[in-house]
Amino acid sequence: MKMCKSELLLLGGMYQVLAFILAMFNTEFAYATGGVLYILFWVAVLALSMSFVASWGFVHRMNENFPKISVFLASIGWIPYFTVIYAILTMLTDYMVTGNDSVTVFLNNYMPVYDVYMALIVLSLLYAMYKVFYKKEDLVMSCYNPQMR
Repeated sequence: MKMCKSELLLLGGMYQVLAFILAMFNTEFAYATGGVLYILFWVAVLALSMSFVASWGFVHRMNENFPKISVFLASIGWIPYFTVIYAILTMLTDYMVTGNDSVTVFLNNYMPVYDVYMALIVLSLLYAMYKVFYKKEDLVMSCYNPQMR
């Protein structure tokens, strides 16, 4: 079983952009659509990581047809994974130390954590700009690309 981290990052970036667009709307439909999108994202991550499909449809096509956009999407693709891991770790740490969720609320609202998070996003996008405009190598990031084997 071969896990394709670049396509997982691309899937994360695609989800992040769609979730950001949905977050701009303050309606019940947008909240419901965001929840469904979140569940579908994790189902797609599971399907992609378990290699149920050799070439995962829209992610693979997006990667091949729009390689420059794919690099930018993959550069922010770490965000959904990071937020889940960060939330779980802070919750587990908090329950082990205090037995309630007061520290979790503090850590999630603490501005330096937010500043580091935003700085990482900016650095990721700057690296994607460097990779697309200056490095100019083959930008197709697929595990299923025969040129990369």
